[in-house]
Amino acid sequence: MKVLVVRLSSLGDVVLATAAVEALAGDRPDAEIHVLTKPAFREVFRNHPAVARCLAWDPSEGLGLLARRVRGEDYHRVVDLHGNLRTRALRALTPTVGWSRYRKGSVRRRVAVWLRKPAVLDRTHVVDRYVHALAPLGVRPVRRRPRVFPAEADRGRAEALLRASGWAGQPLIALAPGARWATKAWPETHWIDLVSRIRGEGRGFPVIVGGTGDRDLAERILAGGPGANLAGETSIPETAAVLERCEVLVTNDSAPLHLATAVGTRVVALFGPTVRGFGFFPLGPEDRVVDLDLPCRPCSLHGDDRCPLGHHRCLRGLDVERVAREGSLAPAGATPGGLVR
Repeated sequence: MKVLVVRLSSLGDVVLATAAVEALAGDRPDAEIHVLTKPAFREVFRNHPAVARCLAWDPSEGLGLLARRVRGEDYHRVVDLHGNLRTRALRALTPTVGWSRYRKGSVRRRVAVWLRKPAVLDRTHVVDRYVHALAPLGVRPVRRRPRVFPAEADRGRAEALLRASGWAGQPLIALAPGARWATKAWPETHWIDLVSRIRGEGRGFPVIVGGTGDRDLAERILAGGPGANLAGETSIPETAAVLERCEVLVTNDSAPLHLATAVGTRVVALFGPTVRGFGFFPLGPEDRVVDLDLPCRPCSLHGDDRCPLGHHRCLRGLDVERVAREGSLAPAGATPGGLVR
């Protein structure tokens, strides 16, 4: 049986789609699994033992050519984990192929934003929705963890970069201060204070991960002390290899959250305009979502350039003390809470 799993973007969603690959490989070992994504995200599936082939599609290619490629592969089924206009059009262009799709739950999310009522959400995690889309293939509706597989070369490159930044083997504390949308970003001053706390209490060596656009922010956060600025310096598998070595990741609601989940690293996620009920919360048993119960949340499906009310209290109000406590970064003897041991 030959199956194509489709998730075109973005990075966090593509990483989460590996949970469907895990489920399909576990329950249908007879399946030859191919995946389809955009070129920038092919690395997510590199070295995945269950993926026989990763197809890349650049939108400039046109849907007609992509449909011809899909028809030529004689797939038993195509599983659409994206559910946008492009994938629906691709389905229409491949009428001889059986398709399955996942239920996005977008109507509930839009109602929750409109009413500012997270209670209307069913809190189903997106990986569960992905796995449920595999039901026509006989896959059980059991949650699977997303997984990525850094190669030894990725781990070697990660260690070399860390060593070059002054790391000498102490515990690593990962930070991901970048965000695609301004309203999803914990304030820069809070990140600076958190790094100061990590250094002052000897809790570990801070390492910042992210994209090229986060590099200047990372420089400002790490200024004046030890730490590794790896923003824009690592590929997706190399970033996974860095996170794999870390004790914890403190992150905005962004892609590194899901990459850390996929390598088993503990996560402290800072949620502002978005909420757990959207279904993108971290999955580990010791992971934490740190947020504030405000009547204006959720205010956006994905974040915005500015707070609709002008105060951005949802993240400005998340104090460093609480985040440190939830991440086990508080000083020894601090009031117990979160993950402090």
